[in-house]
Amino acid sequence: MGLKPKDIALLTAGLLITTGIGYAVYFDYKRHHDPVLKKKLKKEKKKVLKQGKKAEENEKMTTIQLIESILEASSHIPVHTAPEEQQKYFMEQVALGESLCNQGPEHYNEAVLHFYLALRVYPAPMELITIYQKTVPEPVFKLVLNVMVLDQQKRQNEFYIHFPPKDTHTRLAELPAGVNEAGTPIVRRSLVADKDIAEGEIIYSESPIISGLSPSLEGAYCHQCLKHIDGHKVDCPHCDLVAFCSNECYKVADEGYHKYLCINNKKEREADETIDDVSLEFYELCKDKNIKYPFMIAKFLSIMIAEELKKQKAEPTTADKTNFGPWDHVDRFRYLETVPSPQSTKEISMLKQILGPKVQGVSEFLSDEIYCMLKGKLLYNAYGIPAIEDTEVPESDEHMRTVNKDQKYIGAALYKISTYLGQSKDEPNVELSFDHNIVTVRATKDIKKDEELTSSYSLPVPKK
Repeated sequence: MGLKPKDIALLTAGLLITTGIGYAVYFDYKRHHDPVLKKKLKKEKKKVLKQGKKAEENEKMTTIQLIESILEASSHIPVHTAPEEQQKYFMEQVALGESLCNQGPEHYNEAVLHFYLALRVYPAPMELITIYQKTVPEPVFKLVLNVMVLDQQKRQNEFYIHFPPKDTHTRLAELPAGVNEAGTPIVRRSLVADKDIAEGEIIYSESPIISGLSPSLEGAYCHQCLKHIDGHKVDCPHCDLVAFCSNECYKVADEGYHKYLCINNKKEREADETIDDVSLEFYELCKDKNIKYPFMIAKFLSIMIAEELKKQKAEPTTADKTNFGPWDHVDRFRYLETVPSPQSTKEISMLKQILGPKVQGVSEFLSDEIYCMLKGKLLYNAYGIPAIEDTEVPESDEHMRTVNKDQKYIGAALYKISTYLGQSKDEPNVELSFDHNIVTVRATKDIKKDEELTSSYSLPVPKK
């Protein structure tokens, strides 16, 4: 009786295994005792390692090229900003990604683009990443994650390419700042000259991201630009807590933040408007404690909201790599380490009550960590705005960068560029002057290209 195909297969497999084992024993003996073979094996090992390394590099290069091609393709696709359009677009892209995945691994690379485009419009990216990790094939998930990381890296690099603006003739440089406890060098970003600057030359002027008055001066100074109101006065038509020096300042404030923070306590308010008791309580808290930073944080959050809503009303556009918002700047600032306290908890609770009903997502965003970090950034970076007139200003415990300890300060302001000025008590090479909340930086001596710009101002410790 002849052997069945199954038996032949088993015998063949057995023969191959037996032969393989026998050869392995013989090979092992020769490997240890034959010098010629040893030399040849060493050479072959180097060759294999080299080939393996090259193959690994080629694979890595292919993956990088794929990621970059996906990122490049996505940069030419308009970004939808209206919530309804974003939701529809998101669902379409996810469906396309899933459809391609269902067609097999050969379509995974195509699917990555659609999952990434969905991620780009999703309001909570990290939440969606977690969902992707559980639902999409692992190779696709890893590529989507790498595309997101590369996008963030490129945006980070773009920031320092385009900021500060070229017409300021300055740039940000990484300078040594000692070592940490582990002995690792620390670097800090500081403003340096991008050309030779002559003594007396005005280097730049800038308006603040946000500014805030000492609470006791509201009504006597402009709520927007901090100018003393000595003549024409523009009242808020809806509340009696703040005033402005011009219609222009009122318009800027109302569009940027005041409409979110106004208490609406005037009798001539609209029929559908009610007095915002929490906003009133928040104003009174700041005044009683003589603190301006909680209200400046409220302004900052409101400005972020206003900018986001403005984007949502705009037509779909391709991503603008130079369009950096307030958060892009503030997020990069150094800050003073602060910890939650009963006072900060109360401030956060009030802010959530004020802004939460008006804008979805603010309550979730404003955690203890975020609030304390924002306050720490103000404590470390905000400049005091000096009083031009003889004004009585209560002393405040909130730290500000001050250039003259004997001067009175009516408020504080946070700046995009001037935050990066270095500090030098003995040999500063620039001086700061303030026209209300607009700061001008002037050279006090000749400054060489690539030299750090330093001013004499107070600095809190410790720092982060």
